[in-house]
Amino acid sequence: MCYNGSTMKNLLHKLTISLILAVFILSNSPVLAVSEDNFNPNYLISDEEMQDHSSLTREEIQAFLSDNEGFIATWKTEDKDGETRKASDIIYRAAQEYNINPKYLLVKLQKEQSLITDTNPTEKQLDGATGYGITDGCGWTCQSYLNNQGFGKQVDSAAGIMRWYYDHVDTEPWIRRAKQTNIIDGQIIIPQNFATAFLYTYTPHIQGNKNFWKLWNQWFGQVYPNGSVIKGFNSPNVYLIQDGQKREITSMSVLQSRYDPKMIITVPNNEIAGLPTGAPITFANYSILKQDNNYYLVDFDVIRPFDSAETIRKIGYNPQEIIDVEKDDLNAYQIGKVITASILDNKNSPAGRVVNIKENNANYYLKDNFYYPITDPQITKINFPNLKSEKIAITELQNYEMGEILKFKDGTIFGIKGDNRIYVMEDGKKRHIASEAVFNGFSYNWKNIIWTDTITGMNHPTGQPLYLPTRLAVVEKEEAKITTLTPGNTIIKNKMITTPDDKITFVGDEKFTTNVDTYLIAEYDSEKILAGKNIDTVRPLASFTKVMTAYTLLQEGLQMSNTITYNPTTQKCSYSNFRTVKGEQFRNEHLFWSLMVSSINTAAPMLVDSVDLSEKEFVAKMNQNLVKLNLENTKFVDSYGYDLANVGTAREFVKILKTATLNTDLRKVMGMKSYEYNELKDVDGMPRHFDEHSNYLANETGLPYKILASKTGYLDEAGAGLAMLVERNTDKKKFIIITMGNPDYNIRFTEPRKIAAWAMENF
Repeated sequence: MCYNGSTMKNLLHKLTISLILAVFILSNSPVLAVSEDNFNPNYLISDEEMQDHSSLTREEIQAFLSDNEGFIATWKTEDKDGETRKASDIIYRAAQEYNINPKYLLVKLQKEQSLITDTNPTEKQLDGATGYGITDGCGWTCQSYLNNQGFGKQVDSAAGIMRWYYDHVDTEPWIRRAKQTNIIDGQIIIPQNFATAFLYTYTPHIQGNKNFWKLWNQWFGQVYPNGSVIKGFNSPNVYLIQDGQKREITSMSVLQSRYDPKMIITVPNNEIAGLPTGAPITFANYSILKQDNNYYLVDFDVIRPFDSAETIRKIGYNPQEIIDVEKDDLNAYQIGKVITASILDNKNSPAGRVVNIKENNANYYLKDNFYYPITDPQITKINFPNLKSEKIAITELQNYEMGEILKFKDGTIFGIKGDNRIYVMEDGKKRHIASEAVFNGFSYNWKNIIWTDTITGMNHPTGQPLYLPTRLAVVEKEEAKITTLTPGNTIIKNKMITTPDDKITFVGDEKFTTNVDTYLIAEYDSEKILAGKNIDTVRPLASFTKVMTAYTLLQEGLQMSNTITYNPTTQKCSYSNFRTVKGEQFRNEHLFWSLMVSSINTAAPMLVDSVDLSEKEFVAKMNQNLVKLNLENTKFVDSYGYDLANVGTAREFVKILKTATLNTDLRKVMGMKSYEYNELKDVDGMPRHFDEHSNYLANETGLPYKILASKTGYLDEAGAGLAMLVERNTDKKKFIIITMGNPDYNIRFTEPRKIAAWAMENF
């Protein structure tokens, strides 16, 4: 058939309009519901989950709200005390105060009043946000509701009542208990734990709690996304995560027929052991299976019957390649569309074809009489690594119907150019990986990120953000060995160095009760110590070391506008936690941000190299500064704080922090809330670096003080540490607040926040 210019133009216009419509339809597709088959009314969530108050940071709660694009994502209102705060801040504060999981509060807000996703809620929805006090007897007129009306009070009460249940379950007989038989909605319910029992106490209906369970599992239930290819440490077994189950991939040839082996992520063995087991994946993609006289083509999770052996012959398969199987071997597959000789006559392939249109350079995937637009050629490489693109005329598409725009397959890690968000594909949707810490916690590889264009990114509907469960939120570092720690007044307890009970000392008239081993509060101007605990205990300084590093670098004339090229041979450190490769070039100022805001170890030897000193020479200069400051219990052996022989006391670190922050340039950097920059020369295709301050308090709002500068530190043996220069809001008085030896990394900012608030009230 011959097409004139007008006909060709109309065809191109038709394809363009179809593509735009498909983008709109796909980007507005609804969230898939959780299967109800696994609902167990006797077990909703665990007590550990209910009380995991550190599961989300304030920033992650805000990211969750923003990703769902509901009204409360940007809304500010009164909290329980009448202070105006962001909704995310109110949720976070309630979770921390009552040690209740903020995820629980997010689910309650959606379950009761759809406030996570509703873009235009009524005042009534906001006032009754968590349904607290609204009972079957009196509804919205209940005095218990009227006393707790308003978003801030509702969130606080929803968290508070759960904590109250835990505290009073043994004394209040009306609170439902674990293992106790209940009749709810005419059905026997025996809660298997307290969390489940308390949920029924709060909402005495099965359907209401089923709705809670569905939302919880939809948002927070699964750890590794579907499409993840995982293996355990020191284990050869590889699994595909599909529908929440692990499916063993039985051979390398089977793996390579479906996935690039570089996509495998290594996960803790106990995580694999805890996953339900699905059917193994035994046959390579596009294998021919023979069961009795029936022939099938393996097409991922579908087996497609051939209409005859003759059709198989036409494809060109060698009879010796056909695999004889039993009927049970086919149970894990769905039966797909029959492959006939006529399909082959029309130039179709059972595996499909990737084509490029001569007239407009557009790309499509052709299969079973449908064409699927491909907006980024990288999708072809990821989804069909074994298919080569072929040129065809646009007129050939007349023989096909349009299908959905092709998306990256599940498990793909990608970013959108011009944006710093990274996503993982699951069930056809892109899930925002909430932070760099989450990315690393899931053992994803930065080299596997695909960078795509904005239109392609829009074509992928947005699913729920991906967060890191507390059990995976471990500090990624090598095991350190105690080397030359010599103070003699410390012991090692659960690996963290701790002051013995008989040597615990306090300074000042006021004492703060805390399990943090060391704290100190001092006036900034006079350096007078107002209160403290174990302030002369000699401890590993960890990344507190970097404060002296930064000060010494500026002393040595570090030029912020100069550049440095990464050389792993000369700029290597014991724990290299910086995403870079040999030959990449950086601006010194950007490395300085990485050193002091993100506490990146590798930045230290790179900057030391930039001032033309060896590591040994530079550390000697750091120790010379200690002599000038008359600090006898502090010592440095490296520039980044990883060695346990970098030691000091809280008392002496006051002097170091004061001296360093008198430099206004250094104080400004230590007070940055976040940064982002691009490498000057990129080698690995990942030029962008971004992060928020490693001190999470730096990005909190509503604190009774302003953080002018701060530095975090952590080693197993040191515990978590935080040093801050703060300015009180009321009178602008400045304080130095130091905590060292905080034993609980997952909630490492909870105690410093309390101590700082206590200091603002008492001094």
